[in-house]
Amino acid sequence: MRGRGNSKDVDLNRDFPSQFAPLKTKSDGTLGDLFWDRQPETIAVMKWILRENFVLSANLHGGALVASYPYDEKEDHTDTYSKSPDDNIFKYIARVYAKNHLTMSTHTAGSFCELFPDGITNGADWYDVPGGMQDFNYLHSNTFEITIELSCCKYPAIKDDVLQKEWDNNKDALLSYMEMVRR
Repeated sequence: MRGRGNSKDVDLNRDFPSQFAPLKTKSDGTLGDLFWDRQPETIAVMKWILRENFVLSANLHGGALVASYPYDEKEDHTDTYSKSPDDNIFKYIARVYAKNHLTMSTHTAGSFCELFPDGITNGADWYDVPGGMQDFNYLHSNTFEITIELSCCKYPAIKDDVLQKEWDNNKDALLSYMEMVRR
């Protein structure tokens, strides 16, 4: 079955610590740490993120055509802009991705895909995501991460021509984005 959940039906991109929620409490009533009561997959990724000194990263999704930047979450959980201290840098690196993608910054109405000006959006302005990896990376490891929605198709067909088209659409954008690590 397709979906966002792991084998326990937990959405792993909602399993990271939220910047606005208190840490989870253990069964004995004591306050847990960042890792308490999280899925093993999330813990492994969190430890990897905290162990390495990443400067720039991206998490890749499907279902829209946009480069989304922090914050993904707003304290009141409304779908409104949530500006990070590095908002201008995030907008810049998201634009680098979108402008180097073959269609992200230029696709027009007529597509079933939601339209975003210049192919970028603030995550929380699009929709609120408590416990997302993008905000965790930025807040806990100082890594600049954006979420890249690679294609309007959430589950592209596993066919050579479909996958090749997605690669062709994203290749230059991915390479240009990786070059931002030097900026």
